Amino acid sequence: MKSKNIKSILLAAVACLTLASCGDFLEIKPKTFVSEDNFWNEKTDIDQMVTGTYTKMQDAGFISRLIMWGETRSDNIQEGLNCTNQLDIYRTLQEQLLSTNQYADWTSFYAVINQCNIIIQRAPEVSEKDPVYTQSDVLATQAEVSFLRDLCYFYLVRAYKDVPYYTYAIQSDEDVVPIAATNGDEIVRNLIADLESVVSNALKAYPKDNNERYNSNCNRVTQNAIYALLADLCLWDGQYQKCVDYCQRVIDAKLQEYYDDFSYADGAGNSSTVTVNGRSQANVQLFKWADDDGVGYPLIPCYSGNQYGADFNAIFGGNGNSFESIFELAFTKQGDADGYINNSSLASLYGNYYSATAAESKGKGYLAASDGLLNDLNNNLNRIFSHKYDCRYYTSMDIDAEYTFAYVAKGVVSDRTITTAQSSTFPFAASRNNEVASYHTRNWIFYRLTDVMLMQAEALIEMAASDTYTIMDEEGQPVTGESGERLYDASLKKAFGLIYAVNRRSIMTNTIASNTVVTTNALKLQASATKSELRTLCQQERRRELLFEGKRWFDLLRYCRRENSLSYIPTKKGATKIVNTEALYWPYAKNELKNNPLLEQKPFYANNDEEGNYTSTK
Repeated sequence: MKSKNIKSILLAAVACLTLASCGDFLEIKPKTFVSEDNFWNEKTDIDQMVTGTYTKMQDAGFISRLIMWGETRSDNIQEGLNCTNQLDIYRTLQEQLLSTNQYADWTSFYAVINQCNIIIQRAPEVSEKDPVYTQSDVLATQAEVSFLRDLCYFYLVRAYKDVPYYTYAIQSDEDVVPIAATNGDEIVRNLIADLESVVSNALKAYPKDNNERYNSNCNRVTQNAIYALLADLCLWDGQYQKCVDYCQRVIDAKLQEYYDDFSYADGAGNSSTVTVNGRSQANVQLFKWADDDGVGYPLIPCYSGNQYGADFNAIFGGNGNSFESIFELAFTKQGDADGYINNSSLASLYGNYYSATAAESKGKGYLAASDGLLNDLNNNLNRIFSHKYDCRYYTSMDIDAEYTFAYVAKGVVSDRTITTAQSSTFPFAASRNNEVASYHTRNWIFYRLTDVMLMQAEALIEMAASDTYTIMDEEGQPVTGESGERLYDASLKKAFGLIYAVNRRSIMTNTIASNTVVTTNALKLQASATKSELRTLCQQERRRELLFEGKRWFDLLRYCRRENSLSYIPTKKGATKIVNTEALYWPYAKNELKNNPLLEQKPFYANNDEEGNYTSTK
């Protein structure tokens, strides 16, 4: 950490907070003058600091690293418009990471971490001074910011592996001491223990409000958000039963929300929206594999009326904060009465339509979709999208007329609609609406329901006792029950049901009334399916479902960790091939090494000189 007058910086940050969202919580106005004497005295002081923590996470430097760390090095991304002029981005794509790369700087994440530590330490003090701020409020606040702090640490561990780890508050220069990097696996286990100790104190739900752009139950931390992060941490650490259990808590909560608010809606898809707590919400339906013993999973269907893309528009378009959301950062548009905080990182990295002046640059960012996402769909040879009726192929990417190149649509367009197709020719006989100016307002989603479902499916597959879906005896014969029916591995069966539901909601039928296309293109499970085949299917579905959401590189890292192999790491054309596990993680920034003598650069990056020349140690 850099030795700065941290106390002055924090006080100045509180004094000049610009609050961007419209919930009561975020309408608290900052004091005109802040000092130690008139701060940390009442509940609104805590509320200001918590609000400021979310605001720090909306910063362009923070959001850009979610993409650069979690997506750019993966097989989803290649260079886009004018990428070669952005040397740090281009070198990242080429796997030539330097300690001088701007995206190796982690300052924005430690700024959030330290603010959380301060709030956790000072909250009890405020409670003693302000009777309005009760002990239960203190515990809820500490749970909320513990999530934000631990989320930041989880990103740092996945980006760098071993990082400085501290949970005390730094409020002055005297508090700054050099800290050596802590083993990343140890940090993850500490994060799990920390969240398990506070999750019961977090709010299950916030009071209802009718604000159009802000929804506390999506844009603030709830118990569901903590359970989702716990599941993610446990999956990373190989604690599969815990991952399954925490995922189930989220799924059960969403099922209850469905029964409370959506189960009365027209299950045939004739109703495009319902009103929940004063907000218009896309319809939600239960999706279920025929052989699944459960009730199904509540998801937004891709179709609405005779058009497709309803799930994309609800989750990523409009105002975001859909039924499926668990935690996302809300951004606002220019002219909103509550202020303007734009998601400029998405605009520059993925593209925008609002400020681009030249027609040829509209919607185009420094990063683009990789060729492998587009190739040979017509011949059913595409390794990612196995058929042309997968709605996500059309909504996730902005594809050129020849279907040979694509830019990212998520985070760029405000809606995308595909009309009913009556043709079997490729490309799918559908038209996509002209994208509406986005004003850089797209929310950033950290966790949503299908992500949790696929985490649970992955954990179940790894827990499966049998190597085949059909349980076999020692002689390789199917095991049957008392009634003569074959017995199946329960973990693999449930895992497939989860994967099927996520996939099924994205299949476009020729007409709403016809299930012909669904029957033909729905995922199928053969009785002879193996654990390995289901593992691959789950990985493919995660990639299709979570394209460009900052998940793919971390997924690849998790697979490599599990198998102690580099086989999942893509080889990109023109890029340095990764043959060293240290190269999977970012180098420590040059400035951090200078300011922290206990931080030692990874040996793999030791030969990268200060002038920015790259020398691979392989």
